[in-house]
Amino acid sequence: MTGVLERLGDRVLGRLVPKATASADTSYYVTCSCTNMVRKRKLCHVVGGTSGCTGCIYVDVWVC
Repeated sequence: MTGVLERLGDRVLGRLVPKATASADTSYYVTCSCTNMVRKRKLCHVVGGTSGCTGCIYVDVWVC
């Protein structure tokens, strides 16, 4: 259940953060995948109204 809520939160943040912080610089993580209790995430940035993300990397072991 926690994994489902986290993925939902990631989707909401992915849509709201770039719009809400167009004038502020910020960074946030988005979950790419969660299989066999291994979570991969990517780091996203909003700088000067432009957003971009890194590639997906292994983060930790997590209950998906």
